[in-house]
Amino acid sequence: GCAGVYLFAATLGAGVDRLISGLTALGRVSEAAAAQAAAAALIEDCCDEENERLRAGAAERGLKLRPRFSPGYGDFSIEHQRDIARELDTPRRIGLTVTDSCMLAPMKSVTAVIGIAETEGSTAEGCEDCDKQNCGFRRQ
Repeated sequence: GCAGVYLFAATLGAGVDRLISGLTALGRVSEAAAAQAAAAALIEDCCDEENERLRAGAAERGLKLRPRFSPGYGDFSIEHQRDIARELDTPRRIGLTVTDSCMLAPMKSVTAVIGIAETEGSTAEGCEDCDKQNCGFRRQ
């Protein structure tokens, strides 16, 4: 039901990876774990803020946004990380690359699609919003 899509990419940058790796190398495992958790929360907050900015812009045009959906979630192949990174030229624009195994580098990074629709979609997210019943990833 979407009329368009935003391609989305965000990263906290390589400095966060260096910090976490450095703490781990020094044997400061609990500090590394805390930094990892804080960075995970921060990238999600950054994504949520940008998502809200996009939502407000869409609303000004009478459009609605679907929830952010990332490669590797459900049956959305993680290989699509490459497609999004290529289309957005993330290596040049924000220093975000995709490894041979489709992981993002720096680690605290996100790629996603956000559907743009003319009508309100479901307020549910994830499996609750998906009508694909034969998905191997479906939560019952």
